Amino acid sequence: MSQTRDDNRFDILRLLAAWLVLFSHCYPLSGRAASEPLASTWGVDTLGGVGVAIFFVLSGYLVTLSLERSPHVLEFARRRALRIYPALVALCLLCVLVLGPWMTTWPLSAYWQHPVTWDYLKTASAWFIHYPLPGVFYTNPQPITVNGALWSLPYEITCYGVLALASLLPGPLRVKVPLLGVGLVVLLLVRPADTVMGPFDLFVGMDYYHSKLGVSFALGAVFACWRTHVRPVLWPALVLLAGALCLPHSAWQTLLYLLGVGMLTLWLALYGRWLPRVPARIGDWSYGAYLYGFPVQQVLAHHRLHEVSFVGYIVASTVITFALAGLSWHLVEKQAMRWK
Repeated sequence: MSQTRDDNRFDILRLLAAWLVLFSHCYPLSGRAASEPLASTWGVDTLGGVGVAIFFVLSGYLVTLSLERSPHVLEFARRRALRIYPALVALCLLCVLVLGPWMTTWPLSAYWQHPVTWDYLKTASAWFIHYPLPGVFYTNPQPITVNGALWSLPYEITCYGVLALASLLPGPLRVKVPLLGVGLVVLLLVRPADTVMGPFDLFVGMDYYHSKLGVSFALGAVFACWRTHVRPVLWPALVLLAGALCLPHSAWQTLLYLLGVGMLTLWLALYGRWLPRVPARIGDWSYGAYLYGFPVQQVLAHHRLHEVSFVGYIVASTVITFALAGLSWHLVEKQAMRWK
């Protein structure tokens, strides 16, 4: 089976995932967190959480293929760095040098002299995520946070690192990756309930999102390793999602939901030929949309657009975010990809 851009729908699904994250964020960023559609009905996750799960399962699949094609692990790391860091560095510089001075309510001299301003640049590491800038968005419905969407970046970097380390150990990757996946499933199931531990409390050295997002990434990686023998099938994915709908809130419900969303995503990516295809000349705007969505929404919330029209807030957030995502792709990401 060909895995070229022309024969699958990875790009359109990543764009959908980016928009789901943006749409879901419209609710808390406009002071309507309790009305988020999926969280207020099913409760197992938000639509943004679904988007993140889609990102991670597709990333697990595609990054594993990239690792298999790389002549050595350092080349794999270089390719991952070229995909992640140029656009992230550009975003962080824009936030500190343009967005901050524009939106801060502090005197500019105080803004430039405050250590928090320059600490924000550490976010460009994709590991030490800093959320505030001095005087920026302090009166928003979701105050202070400049770009809350970046919380998942360290988890993605961790997945890359674990996959790379696994490739260095003896044995075939198609055996090691499923074993890692099983380990993550076990950790997800045995972790104490959220009434006992918060999501960021460590259990066996990992928080809740290490196991939750790790399961999605590992699922994609397993299907990539075994793609010539095992393919995602629609009906088991639907059965898993139906099972998750029927179960009460629990780790088992979360597991069925993650597996169902992951298998459905991969089935659509590989076999959903009726889905629209993003032309190659347009490129992959999903990462840029992920990077710029939250700051755009915060700026619009600062100007109270959500109070004038919530639909208008969603539409404006979408249009401006994807315009910036297109610029990010053509001016930064595409240029960096040439070095791959």
